[in-house]
Amino acid sequence: MIELKQELKTQNKISQEAVQAVSVLQMTVLELKEYIQEKMLENPVIELEEARERPEESDFCRKMKWLETGDYQNKIYYQQEAEDSRELSMAKEPTLAEYLMEQLLYMEVEKEVLPVLKYMIQSLDERGYFMEKEEETVQILQISPEKVRRARNILCTMEPLGVGAANLQECLLLQLKKQPDSALACQIVEKYLEEFGKNQLEKIAKGLKRDLKDITAACGQIKHLNPRPARYFPARPYKSYITPDIIVAKLKDYFEILVNDSDSPEIRISPFYQEILNQNPDRETGEYIREKVRQAQWLKNCVTQRNHTLLQLAEQILHSQMEFFKKGRKYLRPVTQKAAAAEMGVHPSTVSRAVNGKYLQCTWGIFPLSFFFTSGTGQSKEYIKECLKSMIAAEDKTAPYSDRILTEKLQEMDIAISRRTVAKYRESMGISDAAGRKSY
Repeated sequence: MIELKQELKTQNKISQEAVQAVSVLQMTVLELKEYIQEKMLENPVIELEEARERPEESDFCRKMKWLETGDYQNKIYYQQEAEDSRELSMAKEPTLAEYLMEQLLYMEVEKEVLPVLKYMIQSLDERGYFMEKEEETVQILQISPEKVRRARNILCTMEPLGVGAANLQECLLLQLKKQPDSALACQIVEKYLEEFGKNQLEKIAKGLKRDLKDITAACGQIKHLNPRPARYFPARPYKSYITPDIIVAKLKDYFEILVNDSDSPEIRISPFYQEILNQNPDRETGEYIREKVRQAQWLKNCVTQRNHTLLQLAEQILHSQMEFFKKGRKYLRPVTQKAAAAEMGVHPSTVSRAVNGKYLQCTWGIFPLSFFFTSGTGQSKEYIKECLKSMIAAEDKTAPYSDRILTEKLQEMDIAISRRTVAKYRESMGISDAAGRKSY
């Protein structure tokens, strides 16, 4: 029994630390600063060194001053960036992750499941879906599949309804099952979601042997659902302006990469508590201090690993997109996150989390890291999606563009893309095909 308790305690500690490592990797420079300060308040052995050195005297800032004067293009850009940054307003609304974390305060969740649930909340994609496969979560957190299932079941009961779903179908069903008189709508989502997306109501009515009037009403019920639970939440809470996590500066004969850690105070172990340990305190006090020291050291390791991974990623981006950094946007190459992960020797999910919500500043502007990863089209996914949105918004709704016409229009803009990829991007944005968009 004692061995079993020790094993459970060890597993819980491992999962807590894995959650922390993943969370730290996903944080922007501003989020990391806040997180470290929160941990300092929770852990008495943590001391921060930010007060020992004025920000303008930090190593990062000295390098930035040197880079600003190293190349005329950089100097002009940094001046413009400083002016532009003052014009950007701050987002006051909580993010989806913050909203869900706040709900946890009022929920009764088992201790052993709580860190898994927090990990899932931090891993939601831009739609509010949890796309990670069960076996991958088990491997990352080193826990049982049963704990993973229990945590996701709890997540799927939280607001907004549909959050934590693995796909669109599950997202819609989670919402419908909370509504009265939704049996027919559930049947349509379970068996005829593709036909619903294509507005093929007669086919659905025939398949379910129901009156077209009933099918129309049920489809109207589905159309009022939210296919993207994260839709009404800001992506990131910026305090005053976007702070780049990585800077790539162009010098005369080479590029310099800097990971922006200027706002992240250095973590130190308090000499006071170290001295208490040296004096051989009683068992309970000694165990408490040693555990707090171990937690502080782990946090320090997480921050170091985060910065190392970001530097690795920046080097990979610079290597694969050298022509972009030399000549500009038109020279962006198609590089996938999976390919970058293979070059770095890490799991694709590591690259995905490192990319999430972070920005890179260079001569040509400030870009989300996701901008540098494509799906083989030669343009970033975000850019192509924006083009598609604009085309569809401007179309004649009585004769909407088919995917073939949208493909041709993109090709006229020198975007080499297949019709299948256009359909995939359109569906990922929750936009129906031509038949579904047609107004009669």
